[in-house]
Amino acid sequence: MNAMDENHTSLGDDILAALKRACDEGDLLVAEHLLRALETMADRAGGDERMERAYLQVVRSLVDTKHRR
Repeated sequence: MNAMDENHTSLGDDILAALKRACDEGDLLVAEHLLRALETMADRAGGDERMERAYLQVVRSLVDTKHRR
């Protein structure tokens, strides 16, 4: 395995990372679109553990936003 293979992430993992960043930055409109992209990928694959992590990230962000007000 070469160094490039070791650093390679899947598209789904990249989208999940972008979703986390969008949530952290409070950009919920972008987060919604990224969540839809993950849902589309999960539907094609017959389910995906990233979806659970994505939903948890969105909920955490919403709770954090509510507590900051």
